[in-house]
Amino acid sequence: MASGVYGLRLLAQPRVQRAALAIAAVVVLLYRLAQFVYWVGRIQWGYDFSAYWAAANRLIAGSSPYQPAQLAATYSPQQQFLYLYPPPLAAAVTPLAGLAPSDYHVANWAWFAVGAVVLTGTVYAISRSERLSERFDLLAGRRGWLWLLVGALAFPPVVAELVLGNVHLLLLGLLGLAWLGVRRGGTRGDALAGIGIGLATIIKVFPGLLIVWLLVTRRFRAAGLAVLAAAVVALATLPITGVQPWLDYPRVLANLGSPVDTADTLAPTVWLAPLLGFDVARLLVDAAGLALVVLLGLASRGRAGATTAASFGAAVATSILVAPALYQHYLAILVLAFLLGLSAGVRLRWLALAYLLMWGGQQPALGDLAWVVNRALPTVGALVLLGSLVRVALGRAQPAVPAFGGNGTAPGTPSSWPIVTNR
Repeated sequence: MASGVYGLRLLAQPRVQRAALAIAAVVVLLYRLAQFVYWVGRIQWGYDFSAYWAAANRLIAGSSPYQPAQLAATYSPQQQFLYLYPPPLAAAVTPLAGLAPSDYHVANWAWFAVGAVVLTGTVYAISRSERLSERFDLLAGRRGWLWLLVGALAFPPVVAELVLGNVHLLLLGLLGLAWLGVRRGGTRGDALAGIGIGLATIIKVFPGLLIVWLLVTRRFRAAGLAVLAAAVVALATLPITGVQPWLDYPRVLANLGSPVDTADTLAPTVWLAPLLGFDVARLLVDAAGLALVVLLGLASRGRAGATTAASFGAAVATSILVAPALYQHYLAILVLAFLLGLSAGVRLRWLALAYLLMWGGQQPALGDLAWVVNRALPTVGALVLLGSLVRVALGRAQPAVPAFGGNGTAPGTPSSWPIVTNR
């Protein structure tokens, strides 16, 4: 009966669906732009980048990138200008600190530009390598990938990352490069995968979990090159950093305490800490993450297509979730996991659910229940995405859209999938 209603018949037409989607996209992007303009004039602009800028200025002055309090006792990670990462990132930011030594807000514009370029390039490269335009009607044509970019720019963690100026869009690009290498295979592919993961690990520690994935999947050359790439960067930046920061860094990590304010914290470790204590919860989450990555690697060993794409995407998501200090903007890296989910044939309803759940944010009007939207829903969204990828990787769910094989050929595409091309 509904099919006889004129308005509903119109909505069944692809042309009308595209027009409706375009209108919705414009409205959402305008709203995100308004948010961005608002935050540029607030403390959020460059809040995280200030830590890299301050550490770089300390290196320029000939001192340690780390503050004395980080070496003296347990400290909370929730402080502005507090540098938590290995020394090379601070060394890499010294040119920006030199250009704007007295105002990190100015330098953050250059950092913003880098993040925007990396995001755009990663979405384009992954979409092209996975040939998504040939498998989804909406993405057909040379400009079809722009729909994916729109989705990424509408994703709240991406907007927050562009404003705060953290490193996660840079990590997104490096892990995207690593996937391109895994997909390519061979000597050159192993080099890309190793360099991408190695550089990501030397910037922020948690991507190092992906080296385990390389080892379990018997990509030994790529794993070795990841370690080599990290070592080369560490050695290359020694003239700027010196040796002492490297001797201090293990203590910086060991003294890292739990967040004092958990209003914005999504880490499973922090969720479990009230029950188990922070240290026990951290060890338990790390062990579970390591076990899952090993299982994912074993499942995809010697296989290609959907299994490998889902396995790598799930490993990326796992590496983020084991971080003891995890905030919503970290989830910007999951843009890669979503793209690999599309490639692996994860059901769109699960990808859409995960995507929308991660739209949560601060809602003071909810009072004591604000944590449900701000913390619980994004955490559940990340776990839904992880679970949907794991199910495909382990063969517990059949791909809705078969992935392209390693030889570049595409299996038959099911005509029952409404937005999948039948060509």
